[in-house]
Amino acid sequence: MTSWLEAWIVLLREIGRTRNYIISRHAFDRMGERDISEDDVHRCSLTGQYIEFQGHGRDLKILLQSECDDGSPFYMVIALAFPRPVIVTVCRFADGIWDDLGAMKKRK
Repeated sequence: MTSWLEAWIVLLREIGRTRNYIISRHAFDRMGERDISEDDVHRCSLTGQYIEFQGHGRDLKILLQSECDDGSPFYMVIALAFPRPVIVTVCRFADGIWDDLGAMKKRK
């Protein structure tokens, strides 16, 4: 049986293939500040690893982790919005907040 979360991740992968998502103004600003390209974001939408679900606030959000072209890790926060998911922000992993589990990160 597929959970709703797994179903959303599958949908994000399908939407990622056509880039049919919205990148918020805030996310664009952070991409520039943090040297994360649109190609990095696109790749994350296709192959990023799920790391967290956020159910607080108005929107349901998931966090996907990936790497930039230079190999540095980042994650993006995606609001599960209709009719298209919204990339809310992109972030680098801050020391002291995330545990390093090898290829994955987990919030402490």
